[in-house]
Parts: sequence; structure tokens; C-alpha cells
Amino acid sequence: MKTILHILFDADSLTSRILCVLVYILLYDFIYEKYIYGVFGYMEGIDYNPMGIIYFISWIIISILPIFFYHRINEISTFLCLFVYILVYIPFVHGLFVIDGMSAAEIFSYAIILCLFFVLYFQLHRVPLIVGIQIKPTMPLYVIEIITLALTLIFIASRASSMHFVNIFTQVDLLYDLRSENAEKVGERSLILYIQGWLVGAFYPFLLVWYLKYKSYIKSVLILAGYLALFMVDMQKSTFLIPFLLVSFYLLIKWKEELICDRLHSFIFWIIIISSSFLMLVSDSGNELLFTIAAIVLLRTICVTGWLTQMYLHFFQENPYTYYSHINIVNAITNAYPYDVPLGMAVAYNTQNANATFFLTEGIASWGLVGVFITGLIFLILLYFIDSITSRYQKSDIFVIFIPSLFSMLNASIFSTLLTGGLFILFLLFACFDPNEEKTTIIQYNI
Repeated sequence: MKTILHILFDADSLTSRILCVLVYILLYDFIYEKYIYGVFGYMEGIDYNPMGIIYFISWIIISILPIFFYHRINEISTFLCLFVYILVYIPFVHGLFVIDGMSAAEIFSYAIILCLFFVLYFQLHRVPLIVGIQIKPTMPLYVIEIITLALTLIFIASRASSMHFVNIFTQVDLLYDLRSENAEKVGERSLILYIQGWLVGAFYPFLLVWYLKYKSYIKSVLILAGYLALFMVDMQKSTFLIPFLLVSFYLLIKWKEELICDRLHSFIFWIIIISSSFLMLVSDSGNELLFTIAAIVLLRTICVTGWLTQMYLHFFQENPYTYYSHINIVNAITNAYPYDVPLGMAVAYNTQNANATFFLTEGIASWGLVGVFITGLIFLILLYFIDSITSRYQKSDIFVIFIPSLFSMLNASIFSTLLTGGLFILFLLFACFDPNEEKTTIIQYNI
């Protein structure tokens, strides 16, 4: 039995890795054809052109090849790339091979470039360049707490009139209406948006991990309350779910760190496979709640990058690239942004805000195939920097802290993740904080 479990689940078993990916991509193809295209095919840009035998075999090989170079969770870069591989790379490649109106040369060019980059990403830990970046003098924890409290009070004071609590499962229409209304009130470039992103992606997860680590439970609850306050304004499902994921994953990885590092890939794949299969079965049962959950999980989470890939490719076959002018800093210098509305709205022809992962926004939207290559290099450099700046910390701690940044990477551009998503602030916190110096202080003043 132990041998069978090893073959099926352990990361050092090539059989396990190939089996997980193969079952997942075949199920993904079925879901995309029968559910995404079958139910939502009326939406702009969703295609399903059945693959011939050459495309089918090529799609399987290109989808599976990067997992040959994944072995286990060694660094934070491997942790991040595993999720990006499952939720960005696999849907992106599938979207290419079932799209209408693209030549084989274009399809294979995009797919091969992406494949080579993900092979590099999974091998990144083998070639460390800089280790242990640290800023002196270090910043005490109480200073970080004071900054966090001040930013939270500023946010609540400025947005108190916009705060509402909405059930994310039964009041979806109201949630989207309030989200749009609140976004219009605050404005796209408001400092409040930056404060919110810094709290969600940096200050809250950073403090929560230390509070949990040293059993400061009252302070931990306050952080969870802070997340709830932010959700009552932005109405983002990720803001509501992140604190539960942080606590759950913290407890899980502290319980079995080595097991998680060895088997995280199989846990993720089989959880998605089982849950997706169940949701496919019940999605047409006539139950409104089950249909909504299925849409959130299948359309808006698992397959969203696939149909957005097709949407972006179709749009930029007929419209000009942004050449990175969709990034506010670049546009402030060049004033070259070619559209009257934000990129996500432009790509969706004002029917929705089709925000997408960085391989689409900094990739396809910026410069097509060249943009995807440049974005791949940028992400490679960013991963090197993340590994370097977190090398002084315990792996299990940093995995949890980076979950909000991972959420942002899966749904937004790299530059949005860095600036408005709080990743740059997180870099500063890791570089300025010394976990060994603070351990005694945290325990002594524990509440």
C-alpha cells in the first residue's frame, strides 16, 4: 500500500506527476467543451474547435512536459509556479489548441515559448544567484503593527459609507452591482486602492503568520476582522476567502510540512478533478445555488484563463497592442494607451471587466508573441528575487504569506501585483524584518 501511495502521490515519482496532469487535462478538455463552450459559448471570444490527432498529441505533450522538471516544493518560486502551471499554463495552452482563426505557426510559437519558460521556472532553485537580501537596520514588529493599524483606520474611515455584507453564493448579482458601484466611487488610481492592496497582500498575511506562529490568537482574530472589513467594500470573493485559506493552509503545512512539499501537486490535481467532476454532474440539476457554485469554480476559477486567452488573442488580432502603455507609469511617460477604457473593459468590448493574468495583460495585450517572451523573462527575474529575499525564513511561513500575492498573480498583471497588490511592500517587509530578533519579543508580549 505504501508503495502504491508513493507511485500515485509523491512528487519524486514521475508516474504520479504524469498521471495527475494527464487525468486533469483530459477532464479539463471535457469541461471546456461541454460546460464552458456548451453553456457559455454565447459569450464573446469563447471557442471550441475540436483538435485533430496532430493537435491532440501536441497539446498533451506540451501540457505535460514541464511537470517532468518538477520534483517537489523546494523554494517559494516552486510553490508559486505550481499553481501558475495548473491555473494559467494548462488553460492557456488548451485555449490555443481549440481556438478558431489562428494559424498552426502562431499556436505552436506561443505554446513552445510558454513550455520552455515553465521548464526553466521549475528548475530555478537549482541555480541560486543571490541569497539572503536584507536591509539594515531591521524594522521591529511593533512598527509594522502600527503601520498596519494606521492604514486600516484610514481605509475604514474613507470607505465606511460603502461597506456592505453580501453572501457570495446567494447574492451574486447584488455583489457585482455593489462592486461596480464602489469601484466607481473610489476611482481607478485612488490611494485608497493601494492601501487596500497593501493590507490584503502584505501587512495582513505577514502579521497573521507571526501571530499564529507564536499563538497570539486575539491579534489573529483582529486580522481576520480586517479582511472582512475589506471584503465589505471591494466585494471580491478572493478577499473573503483568503483569510480562511491562510489559516487552513498554515495549520496544514505546520502539521505535515514535508508531506505537503512532496504531495502538494497531487493534492491540488485530485481535489480539482474530484470537485470539478461533481460540479459537472450537478450543474444542470436545476438548483440555482449549485449552478452558481459551478460557474464560480469551473468558469471563473479553473477555466477562466482558457477563455480569456482566446478573448485576448481574438481582440488583438484586430486591434493595436498596448506596448505596455496600459501600465499607468508607462502611459504617464508615453501617453500612448490606445483605448478610452481600461484594458479589461476594452478587450471585452465594455461588456465586462476582463482582467487577466500577466501572460495575457503584459504578454498578448502588450506585444503579442514578443510580449509573452518578455513577460516570461520578467517573471523569471521576479522569481529569482522572491527566492533570494525570503531565504532567511522558514519555508512553511513564507508559503502562507505569499498566498494573497499568488491570488493576484493568477488574476492580474505583474505590475498590478507589485504595486497595488502589495508584493513590493511584502518584499520590503521580508527585507527589513529579522524573524530571529523578534521571536523573544513576540512570545513575551503575546496576547
